[in-house]
Amino acid sequence: MKQSERNLSRRSFLGTGIAGIVGAGLGMAEVRDARGQDKPGTPEPTTEKKPQIAEYRKLGRTKYRVSDIGFGNAGMQDPALLEYAMERGINYVDTARQYYDMEKVIGKLFPAKRDKLFITTKLEPELFTPETTEEQILTALDESLERLNTDHVDCCLIHSVGDPNLGDITRIQNPNIVTAFEKARKAGKALYWGASSHGPKMIEEFNWLMDNTSIDLIMPGMNMMTKGIEPVLAKARQKDIAVVAMKSLSAAKKIDYSKYMKEGRTARQGLLKWMLAQPNIDTISISMRTFEDVDEFVAASGNPKLTYREREVLQGYCALLDRDYCRPGCDACLNACPSRVPIHDILRYRLYFHNYGREKYAMELYSALPASKKAGQCVSCAGHCQGSCPYHIDIQDKLISAHADLTV
Repeated sequence: MKQSERNLSRRSFLGTGIAGIVGAGLGMAEVRDARGQDKPGTPEPTTEKKPQIAEYRKLGRTKYRVSDIGFGNAGMQDPALLEYAMERGINYVDTARQYYDMEKVIGKLFPAKRDKLFITTKLEPELFTPETTEEQILTALDESLERLNTDHVDCCLIHSVGDPNLGDITRIQNPNIVTAFEKARKAGKALYWGASSHGPKMIEEFNWLMDNTSIDLIMPGMNMMTKGIEPVLAKARQKDIAVVAMKSLSAAKKIDYSKYMKEGRTARQGLLKWMLAQPNIDTISISMRTFEDVDEFVAASGNPKLTYREREVLQGYCALLDRDYCRPGCDACLNACPSRVPIHDILRYRLYFHNYGREKYAMELYSALPASKKAGQCVSCAGHCQGSCPYHIDIQDKLISAHADLTV
């Protein structure tokens, strides 16, 4: 199918209902509460000429249509930012227990605005082991509900599957996971469940979950530079499992891409439009930390057709990053180091430090690694990792520079 036909098909699928959805601003069309009752969105009056969400997409097998641009709240300190995003039409918000007190920040808006949002939260990654009990999972969910000031989340996720630092695939093969989430569903505490990952084994573990469990949603780290995830997305669509993309701006947080900007469009908007044009993606969860972020990202909503100039922008952008960016879902270098230095983690911390503006957070993560796993030893190493990256990243050089940047 041609791109123009795919765009037309999407618009035809949404049909005349979009006018009502956009008019409502919050896009909650055909949704249901925990008791199964319809709860259409309530219009939010505004006189400002600001960007608005232009498209709402069916979220897998759920009863919801959600904004194609979703709100990631990692780092949000003031609920006014989420309120502003809601005024722009965003109705999907993602958080996690691991994001410090972000659940509590969202909870300040509830119960008044609870029915206007599809909420996902993610339980702490370390909770899930081959021995985890149903009770432990349900207790952790209850703790998140208390922090969120609500009686239910729309979807509860296992955080960070596919991360070898947390264990092998047996940690998600624990049958107590499925039975715990089914009990939570019956109790109305988590209407759906899912899993997130940007780890090197995410493809393998997403496939296992989709083939062997009742999972409703997957959240893969993916962007224009990610390769190999496409069959996973196609399988999810075939099984009517929702797909929420994350890490979609790759390293576009702080990079100097000013020479690739024109006519009010930015490289970040071009990246989002490229993502929205891909088949089998329901929405994109993007961390928003300022009101300007909200306006910039929401402006990419709707028709994802890229102009010639935007394609040119993205080609230049990818050229800047090609040999600097460690892709989610790639495990080619995983066993290259005889000392088992976690290459993928350290390069991700380096990304946080240089491109996300999160220097302190990156240094805290690196300092938590045992000395035997840090990259200081790479200075005198023979370079076993060199040549293992299919994207030709100079791994040893980047590990050495990361050690210098991240060491207190």
